[in-house]
Amino acid sequence: MKPIVTFLILLLCKVGLAQHIKTFYYVEPVSKNLPVFVRGNLDDKTILLYVQGGDAANGIDFGRSDYPRWKKTLEEHVAIAYFDQRGLNKPVKKIDTSNINQIQNLKDILKIAQSLKEKFNARIYLFGHSNGGRHVLETLGRFPEESGFITGGIAFNTPITTDFSSKRYNYYRPLYLKNLAQEKMADTGNTGYWEEAFEWMANRDSIHTAEDSKRWNAYIDRAFDPAKRSIGLGMVFKTVFARPYNPIKYLNNKDNKFVGDHLWYAQKKLWDENRQTPLWAFLPKIQKPILLITGRYDAISVPEEMEDAHQLLTDSKLKIIQNAAHESFLDQPEEFHAIILNHIKPQS
Repeated sequence: MKPIVTFLILLLCKVGLAQHIKTFYYVEPVSKNLPVFVRGNLDDKTILLYVQGGDAANGIDFGRSDYPRWKKTLEEHVAIAYFDQRGLNKPVKKIDTSNINQIQNLKDILKIAQSLKEKFNARIYLFGHSNGGRHVLETLGRFPEESGFITGGIAFNTPITTDFSSKRYNYYRPLYLKNLAQEKMADTGNTGYWEEAFEWMANRDSIHTAEDSKRWNAYIDRAFDPAKRSIGLGMVFKTVFARPYNPIKYLNNKDNKFVGDHLWYAQKKLWDENRQTPLWAFLPKIQKPILLITGRYDAISVPEEMEDAHQLLTDSKLKIIQNAAHESFLDQPEEFHAIILNHIKPQS
């Protein structure tokens, strides 16, 4: 009995001594720009800096509401820092867009990461979902020297091409449907439906019309039914009445739309002028280890595109989660959490 009692005492001591933190601060305290919310376990001095997907999407409400269910999973092992980008949730009548652009967003990520490094003396991983993963990769590729203090990057369910990229519609999405149809024919035996899908896609060189896009979506929607997470009243209250939010501004969402539209049109203008997606060129310049994750049925970040990104990176791992779509952290949470923890805590 004695070894068991000793083990239980040590286990209780370890749990009791775990360095759990929950704190909020501004990276730019005078201007109240870049609010940061940090929560989790700092025992291993490791912080994942979460970069929210979508332009002008709030990261702090994503974490505070515990939409991804990380509070009792990933945050039991590491700390996660959530932030809101410049221009959001500020008590001003008119938002100054002069410093709201894609390059400034990347510089802000570096600035927040540096503040976390100094404040908590921790290893910092950039950790981004969807378009946030693009920001992670572009930050590390565009600023390899400035990001030298960062330990690595994790990009999950991240499309490398953009809404404006012809390669997305001429190559990756057609290839995804053809591969998916062939796989379904082999696995399910439902050859009629998936033969039709394959033939339809094989007879087109792109998805270039609204009708084509609608039909493409109808085919892929039959492949997998992703998990759906409802937003309850408790999740809302955890968000709208906590700093830095004003409930009225949060609920009407006008500022987010204004900033999001500003960034979207700026990105479109850049594409119209250059006709290229710069992220592909930056991938080989990344000097940090990168973990790429996507779902087998993620039609936004298709596995074929992630595989090509994996080949261009000098130090990377690619994990494709089966039975998962664009929110792989909800579709297969246990597998997703295990992949993350095995990557940042290989000794465990």
